[in-house]
Amino acid sequence: MTGNARHVVQMGISLRTAQLSLMRTVNLTQKCRQKSQMKQVKMNLRKYGNGKRFIGKSCKVLYDISPTSIICNVTNGDQWSLDSFRELMNDTKKSYLGKGQFTLEIECHDGGNISIRQPIKLQGMTTFTVRDCYITDYYDYDFSQEVLSIESVLQNLKFTNCKIEYSPSVRVKHIQKNLKKLLAYEKCQISNTLRTFIFQKSSYYLTRRSTSKELELERIIKKELRLLRKCAHNNLTYVEMSSLHRFSAEDMIDNLLQNGIFNSLSVINLTNNGLERVPSSLFTDSMYQTIDSLSKIDLSRNKIEDISFLYKYFDFAGNLNVDLTRNKITVLSNIDTKKLKSFSEVKNEVNIRENPLICTCYQKLFYEFIAEINDKNFEQYTYLKSMKCLDQENERNLKNISAFSYEGMCKKTDSVVCVHEGIFARYKYSFIGFSLVCLAIVFACLLSKYKYRIKQLYKVKTSGQCHCPDNPKCYDAFISYSSSDERWVYDVLCTRLKSLLPDVNLCLHHKDFIPGACIADNIINSVENSRYTLLILSLNFIESEWCQLEFQKAFHQTLKHRRHLLVLLIEDIDFSLLDFDLRFFLQTYTYLKYSDKLFWQKLAGTLQTSRDEAKPCQSNNQAFNQLLPPDYDSCV
Repeated sequence: MTGNARHVVQMGISLRTAQLSLMRTVNLTQKCRQKSQMKQVKMNLRKYGNGKRFIGKSCKVLYDISPTSIICNVTNGDQWSLDSFRELMNDTKKSYLGKGQFTLEIECHDGGNISIRQPIKLQGMTTFTVRDCYITDYYDYDFSQEVLSIESVLQNLKFTNCKIEYSPSVRVKHIQKNLKKLLAYEKCQISNTLRTFIFQKSSYYLTRRSTSKELELERIIKKELRLLRKCAHNNLTYVEMSSLHRFSAEDMIDNLLQNGIFNSLSVINLTNNGLERVPSSLFTDSMYQTIDSLSKIDLSRNKIEDISFLYKYFDFAGNLNVDLTRNKITVLSNIDTKKLKSFSEVKNEVNIRENPLICTCYQKLFYEFIAEINDKNFEQYTYLKSMKCLDQENERNLKNISAFSYEGMCKKTDSVVCVHEGIFARYKYSFIGFSLVCLAIVFACLLSKYKYRIKQLYKVKTSGQCHCPDNPKCYDAFISYSSSDERWVYDVLCTRLKSLLPDVNLCLHHKDFIPGACIADNIINSVENSRYTLLILSLNFIESEWCQLEFQKAFHQTLKHRRHLLVLLIEDIDFSLLDFDLRFFLQTYTYLKYSDKLFWQKLAGTLQTSRDEAKPCQSNNQAFNQLLPPDYDSCV
């Protein structure tokens, strides 16, 4: 090899060595940068924003499981917020977790509380679990574009032993500001990507009692929700609402099932809720039509006493297992047994193990059903043959149900029944006569007690249909209302009536009551000098003594002139809270509801008809005229 060739080879070797050295340097630099980034991320998980403490002493990240798991511990004094965590993950997730998915678990200790605003969305989060926490801001929804734009991949949502704070004022704020978004969210309630939803040993805490206005808004929301299309939850397979207060469990499952379609839901778990009855959304046509794959309903450890709720939709082809173990079922009546057999014809099963059954003579069909059970017929109920029951004569003695002899044990009972039937046949005419005498006595007592109401009803039915022409009125209507409702009266009622009937003459407290006169006299004369009394019925009206007086006077005018009193119901009211006369009136006469679409047309038409029947005139009521100053024009 020549000297030039040797020189070229040496240069090539040197160049290759330099390349390898450079690559090692680059790799070391990259590893150092990654270690630095990892260290910074771990510091960020402990500290967040202006050096403030983020989630207590530790927030562990476990890489040895897939997907990556983040476990946060919150103690008393820590402030943990889903909004802050979302901002942190937006800053660090790419360098810390990459584009992968993760699970988030929060556990509180020593009374720790956290802030979670719905909707629950984090980029890449597949599971969200909360344990032993007091949760605030849950109903302070975050409908910002930043949150709504996040594509949810949440598959599992679980709350265990939590208390969720509910503030009516915060909810009303969202109803007023974000009604459409709120309705759309609450109709679906949970993400359509969800596979399991678990809510156990948890409750809601009401910060204060809701006002009548807030309750009315809730009723409006429920009505609007019923009008929206049902949400499709195509991925949800398991729902658990267990160890709750029975009313919470009923309300939650009813709201969920009534507003959704569930193509994959297979298990509904309602165990240990103290339920005395089955929620109204279960075992209905709607349930069977919207849940195609249902295989189990767990109602164990409740307080259900019978199985009369069982119902099988004719087109349901699945095999449904209903778990009723550890309830309070003592007797399966003949009707219940018929339902059980009908429900079980297509391999459905009802598990009634560990119930305090009593062997009585009033469940003959149940014993016959047990006798029919074999390997080919109702084989899913073979366990009944080995179940024990309490003896009806001595409830301390347990016996095997299959060993119970209806013929032997109930012969004595049947004999007693026959004896009773013979006695009744012999003395049936005496029994009938005695019963008629008792009915006559009861009728006479009721007639004596309610004779005043009967007279009132008679007057109502026999009174004339129009006002007396010899008693002209100065006002079209006297408006009786509570001072708490005056804004609605002035801003809504009077304004709208003036637009529909420009020359309508209304009698109002502030305008037409005579200063210095007795309030009772003002009320009496205002009612007598008006063709109608418009009674604005609300919860505020019920609580006002003067409003009650105005009603009594208008009610007596109605007994004289059938169409005098007209009730305007501006909010839903429990009629059991009303005075007897007012309840009697509402049950006897037609009233107008403000929610009626034709409310204003009906009201204006009634007043216009009344005005056509009578001409304006001066008042002929002497008592009223005595209250007026000499220059007062009574027919304004």
